[in-house]
Amino acid sequence: MDRKQPASPLQDSKRQKELEFKSVLGKRFLLQKPMNSSKFLQGKRPDWMKKIALPAYREICTELGDPWEVEFSGWCLDGKQDAIEEYIEAQDDEVGEILLQRGLASACEGGRAHVARYLLQKGAKVYGRAVELACRRCDLALFEVFIEHGWHPNQQVPWARGGFGVALPHCTSDIRVVKFLLAHGADPNVGPFDFRKIHGSSITPPLDRCSGAALNKAAARGNIEVIDLLLQHGAVLEHSMPLHAALSGWPQNRPTFVHLLRLGADPNRLISYDYGTLWEMGTPLLWAVRNHNWDAVELLLEAGADPSNLTADISSVYTGIHNPDKSSAETFMALVEKVKEKKNNSPRNEP
Repeated sequence: MDRKQPASPLQDSKRQKELEFKSVLGKRFLLQKPMNSSKFLQGKRPDWMKKIALPAYREICTELGDPWEVEFSGWCLDGKQDAIEEYIEAQDDEVGEILLQRGLASACEGGRAHVARYLLQKGAKVYGRAVELACRRCDLALFEVFIEHGWHPNQQVPWARGGFGVALPHCTSDIRVVKFLLAHGADPNVGPFDFRKIHGSSITPPLDRCSGAALNKAAARGNIEVIDLLLQHGAVLEHSMPLHAALSGWPQNRPTFVHLLRLGADPNRLISYDYGTLWEMGTPLLWAVRNHNWDAVELLLEAGADPSNLTADISSVYTGIHNPDKSSAETFMALVEKVKEKKNNSPRNEP
């Protein structure tokens, strides 16, 4: 069956609704100017000047939509997977992302886990609306499907000012779902933002489960005790850039810097962005050289920082265009040789 072209009566109905909507909207536009004039702003307006009511927005949107898209959502809601598969095959598997996402939401609304799994296999993505609907139903089967396709229980559902939060608090009425979410890493300490903690009126972005913000801030403040405490509770050193952060508070952060190197912080960790200034990027060694922090440079070289990462393009860091500073370049190269000689003369390198 060819599902690509809706029947002509449906097309005629759609066109008729479009014309009716434009006609009413056009009349309102033509009347807007005299209605807003000073003459009509004083006293009671005549009946013929009253605004013409527009048709119901929801009704218009539904009736002007692609008939097959509306029907597709209905199949997903009702769990009619045979019809869904037939429709997608008729499109040569080239179904738009929007249709797949709408279908996923409908499947979740109807509690159709098998349909949700099929749509995710066809390219749909687990997104906020689907999770919200699964939470409303406390639907264990849907959460199992989400986990299969890479969703994590601590992912925040995008919502105005973060009001929804994560799934767990919304599923406490079903002990099976609670156990399942906790078993897959749900954090019982994560929830929506308290309104007193929100600043501005922007939408709260999803939570970053690989953020090194806490470790970076502790390193910038030189707080060794906090760094160790975070690591004991599961913080991942590789998610952060603590050496870069510690350099911002030199020399008071020197003990912290040494501690981080002993913990295994990567002295060659590279910050790289698709956009931004070059001063925001680079390795800890580059940051230290930029600030003529020769103490940190020596520590980094001893810890295994690669001096070859400072390419010819970086020569301007210590030999400025207007004020060449060859002594800085010489200092850097002297430190490289010093550390190299120190390593060669160390006991473990002796035969």
